[in-house]
Amino acid sequence: MRILQAGNANFGYVMAKELRKKGLESDLLISKQIISGSNFSINDPKNHDQELTSYPDWVFFYDRDKKGKTLDILQKMKKYDIIHGYNTLPSYAMLSKVPYVAQAGGDELRIKAFEKSITGYLLKRSYKQADQFVYVWPIHKPLVEKLGIKNPIYLPRVWEPQNFKKNKQDFPEQKKLTIFLPTTEMWETKGNDKFLQAFVKLCKEKDKIKLIFVDWGPDSQKAKKLLDIPYVKNKVEIIQGPISREKMSEYMGKSDLLVDQFNSGSFTRMAIEAFKFGIPIMINIDDDIHKELHGESPPVVNVKTSDEIYKELKELLNSKDKLQKIANDAKIWYEKHYQLEKTLLKYIEIYKRILK
Repeated sequence: MRILQAGNANFGYVMAKELRKKGLESDLLISKQIISGSNFSINDPKNHDQELTSYPDWVFFYDRDKKGKTLDILQKMKKYDIIHGYNTLPSYAMLSKVPYVAQAGGDELRIKAFEKSITGYLLKRSYKQADQFVYVWPIHKPLVEKLGIKNPIYLPRVWEPQNFKKNKQDFPEQKKLTIFLPTTEMWETKGNDKFLQAFVKLCKEKDKIKLIFVDWGPDSQKAKKLLDIPYVKNKVEIIQGPISREKMSEYMGKSDLLVDQFNSGSFTRMAIEAFKFGIPIMINIDDDIHKELHGESPPVVNVKTSDEIYKELKELLNSKDKLQKIANDAKIWYEKHYQLEKTLLKYIEIYKRILK
């Protein structure tokens, strides 16, 4: 069985690498541009795998700006028994006539598949014609239903939190609360402004608090302006972003609380690492959907409004017991729902079933 992971530089790399460990021939096909653009630090496999100094011979590239890219991609795909397509590559997998899994995990499902364009039409059609459609974030379930996909399956996102070094956390009562906000400043989508407003309000009243702020995203200038107040800025450390996975791990390990997003109702791959290593995370999630798909909701500080965020921050400032309980419960939840081996075996079952 020859498997091509096509279209995703980080998730696809982990899948191909882990499948090869199990003796399955799995290659990775990604665009040159995805590892050379402004977000290369979060997409390049070499920034996710510290053992990697050069790309393995099973990683292949195509040029998405090349006029003949479609023919190049299709010729590559036809050499495999099954395609696992990500982002917009399921459309090419459909055209290749090779059996394929279509997987969605971001804007391609949330936005592109609903667009009235050739890309949107092909993507939606490729989802519906896939031998198996997979979505990896619980919050996408209503979108899958809206598209009318007949054979969807939810599988937790595969992620490999290797080489993560975490400092010991004891959560002492009188310690300064260190908060890490690495999420891109995209206020309409992420809702980061709600957290920043709550943090500024808390800084008026409390001293034992620190924010590590990653400076990136379309609203980063507005965020820095909000934090540029005398009683606030001396409590803020600004890091130029986006940051590498190694730096992400470093700052996560130094923090008592990780802050993600407050508008989407779900978490990202960053939260998966936080769960594994017992780092409490503040986020907004849809409890009902997570309970439906996982049987239980993840242990997080679940807040949505600026007032809720402020109230929880104030409570957590000196709450050793609450932080410690979230940390312990998070590790247990990860082992139960996000263990790499369990999900990988489910994908192998899907591949074998399709090729029967």
